[in-house]
Amino acid sequence: MDWDSFEAAWHDSGCQTLADIAAAHPDEQLYAAAFHLFYSDGIQILPPALAANTEAAVHQTDGQSTRFAAPEWRWDVLEAASDAMRPWYHRLSEEFLAPATTDAERDAALDALDTAHDGAMARVCKAMTETARRGGIHDSLPTNFVVVILEGQRGDEEADLIRASVDPQVLVTVPELADYLREFQ
Repeated sequence: MDWDSFEAAWHDSGCQTLADIAAAHPDEQLYAAAFHLFYSDGIQILPPALAANTEAAVHQTDGQSTRFAAPEWRWDVLEAASDAMRPWYHRLSEEFLAPATTDAERDAALDALDTAHDGAMARVCKAMTETARRGGIHDSLPTNFVVVILEGQRGDEEADLIRASVDPQVLVTVPELADYLREFQ
């Protein structure tokens, strides 16, 4: 797999999708985007969802803030970004999972794919955050805009995914995310 091209495709697709939302909703303040809903089953891997939220959409549910709960966000699944990436995920499934013929081979292939994919998506988050912060997505995005992996379905792994997807220098500029991360300790 050409991971550099894969990451560039996600970056471009994600940035374009966020630019389209920002342009279509100029009266709303986007503060973050996140990848979530990672899915693989040993036969195929699907694109994760890209989500985005606005300050006005943050609310409390059962005493918990939705600020970093991507399934609760205004745009919890931005299908345009994921749809653009489907051919890449078909190739990932073919390359990593299709050759496996035994359960042990399939498990090993899935572990290798999940690890490589997590790393690639973390790098995509960092690149998109950098692009946004230098004004390359839309001029309405704030200087502390962040793109992060928020994969609550992965339990204890979520903190590691957040740390992997957000540079430490960026994390200090988003105190709410830093506070959310501390909740895992």
